[in-house]
Amino acid sequence: MSTRIIRQLIRSRQQELVELAASFIRIPSENPSPEFKKRSAEMGRHISRYLAAKGFLITEHRRSESALVTLVCDAPLTRVPGPRLLFCGHTDVVPAGDCSHWTFDPFSGEVRAGMLLGRGASDMKGGLASLVFVAGLLQEFAPTLNLKGSLGVIASPDEETGGIEVASLLDQGLIKGDACLIGEPSDPHHPNAGEKGKAWMQVIIPGQTDHGSLQPLYGISAVRRGVAAVEALSKLWELKATPPAEPCQLLYNTEWLLSQSQENPLLSQLLYRPSYNPGVIQGGTNVNVVADKCIIKVDTRVPFGMKPEFVLDVARNLVSAVAPGAVVEPMVPCTNPNWTLENRPIVRAIELGIQRVLGMEEPVFSVLLLGSSDASHFRRHGIDTVLYGPGLEQTIHGYDERVSVENLVESAEIYAETAVKYLRSFPRTFDG
Repeated sequence: MSTRIIRQLIRSRQQELVELAASFIRIPSENPSPEFKKRSAEMGRHISRYLAAKGFLITEHRRSESALVTLVCDAPLTRVPGPRLLFCGHTDVVPAGDCSHWTFDPFSGEVRAGMLLGRGASDMKGGLASLVFVAGLLQEFAPTLNLKGSLGVIASPDEETGGIEVASLLDQGLIKGDACLIGEPSDPHHPNAGEKGKAWMQVIIPGQTDHGSLQPLYGISAVRRGVAAVEALSKLWELKATPPAEPCQLLYNTEWLLSQSQENPLLSQLLYRPSYNPGVIQGGTNVNVVADKCIIKVDTRVPFGMKPEFVLDVARNLVSAVAPGAVVEPMVPCTNPNWTLENRPIVRAIELGIQRVLGMEEPVFSVLLLGSSDASHFRRHGIDTVLYGPGLEQTIHGYDERVSVENLVESAEIYAETAVKYLRSFPRTFDG
């Protein structure tokens, strides 16, 4: 069977794919939220039922009795020895926020004018549905596709808060593979083969309480110190990294692509400097009480050639200068900038898949992600990893999130092309 036929099958069954994605969106797995654990489990059961019916072996993993469940779904394919390819996607979404700002129900999963609507449509229940759908087809037609090795589908429950569950399973050796394809939203012609590091930090600033009417003469306001700390930390942007030589081509590709942006020609600076977002500030108990504690939660992405520990040390020095006694600590385990080189089989396979599905009119090449994802955990364990998926960038983490149905279908076709090429050709070279 040729990949052209499997792509025709995807087209003929696209309603099944759209309904699968819509059903994922209708489960409000907002992270964080009061019902997150319940909804996360519901997502897991839904995926389990779908893939078990396709012949997958389902294994549930959890770090402890109260921890979230991570699904590992295994397809035996033809049982011929070969590489192990992983499909990975996260089941959690960021909160929808104030629903009055949406022009539709964020958890409707409605299709309107060729667009699938709702929280997670782009990030990344659309991509997850495309991966799960294609995985089922690959298992169904594995003998006629002449596939070797095995395919695993990983449902990550907590990527939006650091991906700690998948990282733990990788550390324990409970997830193994040779390559991984993660369905995060990306540019249609440019898969992500690397990403910046992560240094999420929490700044805890002490104060001295007193009656609010006596400020600024009595008491020490932790909130006022917090305001000074927020401003001081903006100097993180002044740091500049010297990148290593190895990802130089990926850096060149990414800088060129970002330079084409009409929105902000300075975007490429983010490749070499730490980003800085004080996303949450909490402090005080009442309006008439001098705050004795302020907490600031900061999202910083670490550039290529810089270590997260260095960024944290600089942050501590900046904060201590304006808020003596403050504590700066990581919120989740830090990750280093990481990448998979363009000549690795999984990267070559997806680039070829994109060319076959979308054509050669626009250049296809891999780039680096300015954010970070679960990919860092896989790469840390020597698993070549690439990100590619459907999405409408301007709606990700915002209101009125959506994705085009055509984008879902094309991504599914590209996943099929990639997996077949990888599982047929490995370890031969990828010369097209």
